[in-house]
Amino acid sequence: MIKFFRHIRNSLLEENKLSKYLLYAIGEIVLVVIGILIALQINAWNQTKEDIKKEEKFLLEIKENLIEDLQKVDTLLLANKRKLIRIDTAYHYLSLIDAQPMMGRKFSYQMPTITNLKLFVPTTVAFSNITATGKIDLLRSDPLRKEISRYYSDNPLDGVQNQIKVTTQTLLDNVAHQMINKTMMKAVTKRDFDVIPITEMKIHKDPKVLSGLFVLTNKTLEHNILLKATKTEVEDLVAKIDAYLKKT
Repeated sequence: MIKFFRHIRNSLLEENKLSKYLLYAIGEIVLVVIGILIALQINAWNQTKEDIKKEEKFLLEIKENLIEDLQKVDTLLLANKRKLIRIDTAYHYLSLIDAQPMMGRKFSYQMPTITNLKLFVPTTVAFSNITATGKIDLLRSDPLRKEISRYYSDNPLDGVQNQIKVTTQTLLDNVAHQMINKTMMKAVTKRDFDVIPITEMKIHKDPKVLSGLFVLTNKTLEHNILLKATKTEVEDLVAKIDAYLKKT
C-alpha cells in the first residue's frame, strides 16, 4: 500500500502536475489522520472494555467481602444472644449465694461466655486493594462508588464496641479477685491456700459487679441494634451491586 501511494506521488512529480500533487498530498494527510483517529478510537474501545472487566472484578470482590460481613453479623448476633442468657443466669446464681454459697462456682462458669469479646470488623481487603492502587474511579457509577466508600470509611459500631471492651475488662477486674476462696482454689489446684472460705465470699453484694453486668447487658442490646442496622445496610449494598452488574 505504501509503495502504491509512493508510485502515484512520484508519477505526479515527474509529470510536473503540482496542483494535482498538492491535492494528492492533502488527501494522503487526511487518510493518515483518519487512520490515526481510527486507531485511537479502537484503543479507546479496547481500554473501555478492559476497564469494564476490571470494574466488574472489583465489584464482585467487594460483594464477596460484604457477604463475609453478613456472616460475621449473624455470628455476632448469635454470640450476643448467648451472652445475654449467661448474664441472666449469672444474676440468678448471684441471688442464691447467701443461701447456697456453692452457687458462686456456678456463677464463675458463666464468666467465659460473658467476657468473651466478639466485635464486628468489616472485611476491607477488596476496597483497600482498589484504593491503594488509586483506581477507585474505575467504578463509573458515582452513587454506588460513594455508598461503597461511605460504608468503609466509618464503622458506626466503633463507639459501642469500645464501651463493651472497657465494660468487659472492668467486670473481669472486679470479679476475678473476689472469686478466690478456699473451696474454689482447692477445686482448681488440688491444694489448700490461706484465703477466705467460700461462705465469706461477698461478690454477690458488690455493686460494681452487679452494675457491670447491668451495663454489659445494655451495651450488648445496643450492639444488637447497630448490628441489625449494619446487616440491612450491607444487604442493600449487595442488592445495588447486583442490580448495577446486571444492568451493565
